[in-house]
Amino acid sequence: MDDASIIKLLWERDEQAVEELKNSYETLCFYVAGNILSQKEDREECVNSAYMDVWSSIPPKRPDNLKNYLCKLVKNCALDRQRYNTAAKRNKEFSVSLDELSECVSDGKSLEDRLSDEQLGKIISSFLRAQPEKYRKVFVRRYWYSESIEDIAAYFDMNANTVATYLFRIRKKLKAYLQKEGYIDE
Repeated sequence: MDDASIIKLLWERDEQAVEELKNSYETLCFYVAGNILSQKEDREECVNSAYMDVWSSIPPKRPDNLKNYLCKLVKNCALDRQRYNTAAKRNKEFSVSLDELSECVSDGKSLEDRLSDEQLGKIISSFLRAQPEKYRKVFVRRYWYSESIEDIAAYFDMNANTVATYLFRIRKKLKAYLQKEGYIDE
C-alpha cells in the first residue's frame, strides 16, 4: 500500500492503517532504532511508540513524506530512550557521530537557541543536495542512521579510512557553508 493510502486510512481513523505502516516500514524502523539502541525491548518500544504517535498526530498533521516522518519519530524516541538508559554513560559509537557533527555546527551556543530543527534541516538538506552523491549518502548513513564507519565502508565496498576522510571533508564543507550563510560565527 502506498503512503497516500495509508494517510487516507489514518485520516479515516481506520486501525488497518497501523498494520499497513508495519507492513511497509517495520524493518526500516527497527533498523533506525537499532543503530541507537542495543536492547531489543527498547527498540520494540520505540517502534511501537512511533506507530502510536503517527496514529495520534494524523490528523491533524498531513506529512509530505510518511516514511521520513515515521523515521523521525522512531529516531527521536530512540534518542530519548538512549538518554534515559545511559544518563551519565553513552553509546560510544553514537556519541562519536554526534561529536563529529557538533564540530561543524556548534560555536559554543546551543544550536537550538539559534535555529529551529526545521530550519536546520532545510539548511543541511540544501547543502547536501549540492554535494556529490556518494558524499551525501555517506553523510546520511553516518548522521541520520547512526551507522558506524566500518558498516558504511562495508556497504559501499570502501576502506574505513576513505569513509572517515569523506566525513571529515563534508563536515568541513558544511561548517564553511553554515558560516557563509551566517548561521555560525567564524
